[in-house]
Amino acid sequence: MDPVHEIKARLPIEDLVGQYCQIVRKGRSLKSLCPFHEDKNPSLLISPEKGIAYCFACQKGGDIFSFYQTIEGVDFRQALKDLAEKTGVTLGQISTDHGPKKDEKDRARECLEACASFYHKCLMESEASLAYLRSRGVTHDEIHSFCLGLAPNSFSQTYEYLLKKDFSRSDIALAGLAVEKDLREGRMYDYFRHRLMFPIRDSQGKIVGFGGRTLRDEDAKYINSPEGPLYNKSQVFFGIDHARESIRQKKKVVLVEGYFDVLACIRCGCPNVVAQCGTALTSDHIRLLKRLVDTVILCLDQDRAGQESAERAFMFCAKEDLAVRAITLSHKDPADSAMEKPEELTALLSREGEPYLDLVLRDMEMNDLSSGDVKHRMLKRLLPLISAIPSAVEREHYLGQAANVFRTTATSLMEDLDKFRSTEVRHPFAAVVKKEGADDIPFSRVEIVLGLFLLYPKHLPFLSELIPPEGDMTAVLYKALQEWHGESIEISALNLPKEYQERAAILCLFCEEHGFSEWSDRMALREIRRNIFSANRDIIRKRQSDVVERLLKAKKDGRNDEEMRLQTQYQEVLKLAKMIE
Repeated sequence: MDPVHEIKARLPIEDLVGQYCQIVRKGRSLKSLCPFHEDKNPSLLISPEKGIAYCFACQKGGDIFSFYQTIEGVDFRQALKDLAEKTGVTLGQISTDHGPKKDEKDRARECLEACASFYHKCLMESEASLAYLRSRGVTHDEIHSFCLGLAPNSFSQTYEYLLKKDFSRSDIALAGLAVEKDLREGRMYDYFRHRLMFPIRDSQGKIVGFGGRTLRDEDAKYINSPEGPLYNKSQVFFGIDHARESIRQKKKVVLVEGYFDVLACIRCGCPNVVAQCGTALTSDHIRLLKRLVDTVILCLDQDRAGQESAERAFMFCAKEDLAVRAITLSHKDPADSAMEKPEELTALLSREGEPYLDLVLRDMEMNDLSSGDVKHRMLKRLLPLISAIPSAVEREHYLGQAANVFRTTATSLMEDLDKFRSTEVRHPFAAVVKKEGADDIPFSRVEIVLGLFLLYPKHLPFLSELIPPEGDMTAVLYKALQEWHGESIEISALNLPKEYQERAAILCLFCEEHGFSEWSDRMALREIRRNIFSANRDIIRKRQSDVVERLLKAKKDGRNDEEMRLQTQYQEVLKLAKMIE
């Protein structure tokens, strides 16, 4: 059996989606909140019969391969490898000598893996760097488990090593490991120099980039790999490969700020911990976590920047309806706490903090709220946080708590909150939601007609009333339907290329979701013919527009023969238009 079909047979679409989303049954349909956009109502449709999961709001999804590619951010080749491993399907061995040339992503990933091994070797040969890691509490096992490394104190040692490993100049540059600083000389320089190196991996354990911590005082403390085909700092967490299974089991994640913080928390018995990589938290980060958890526990630095990070995290999490808890440390960060009071950090992590807004209100109580200026400052901090809560009941609860803290009434606070929400154009932390109009459907009228024939093949004789569409998937599907004979249609049995079979299945799902499959035969025929009329008008308008455009160009270019031919063609289109009126 073809590996693709065998994988699909072993891994039903609902089983794959269920690994990322909570599936619910709505009538006869399976649905879930869409993981690809900020979904408030279940928009992702899952069809076990068709083997697809698709969201018509953001128009993402497809069969198990398309879904996996989108949710994991990999190409088809990688999706095939990963899903074959999940299902135990053996793929034919790909010859590196005679098979197809590996794509850029594969080469970049191999380059990063080779570089990680090189950095690790350099670290194990540097007693000074190992001593520094020991002074930070990092153990021998952690060094090997996370493949920590050391970038040499050289402008070209890493680049030259990778060249000797048969990686090209473009491979190394694409992996973000070398840069060309002087275009006239064309010389390549190592991107990381004299830094402790932390390999950054995706949730599948595949390397996507590096984070480097300086060993000198004058440099930027941390730098990360530049954005590239594998590394997107807004869609990756350090430690996610180690934490993923624990996160899935607990449905909770501990969010920290630094690489050493991740190691410290794991050392103190908390495996479900991750850190963002070289960037502030984004809505993409939270959507990535939402696939796995229902609670985010903040264990951030205790300075002003840490407080701002916590507020930002709360805003994003609240928008996604995730519970947010927070841990208050007696030291600056988890790494320092693990060094000074490991037992205390272990206890705090095991208790999993307290509701974030409870902590904020308790912190506000410590201020002198008899001062109008202080109240004003505290309200500016509090109102955006309460406004972000999607639940009216929960908002009312915290308004009542805040009223006690501010020594006022919940009614007064509600007035302030209403004023804030009415004047707020866009909060800087608010996620951008694409607003789609009712007419924004992913299919043309011609495609809808063909979808109706997929549902009601007994009416295929009326397909002749539809003007044959030209080009792309509609022409191919039209021809396949012309050739079909049978009482029911299996899309996989239609004479369609693989790339069009998925589109046809999604089209069929769209028609079913909108209730088209529930019509009587008589009503179905009436709607088919009505839609054929509208589709024909669209086809003719497009042909008129195309012919006029080509006619004007031929006239401008002085191509008389072509102009006469197009004028004849235009008259034929006009006759066709009159025939359907």
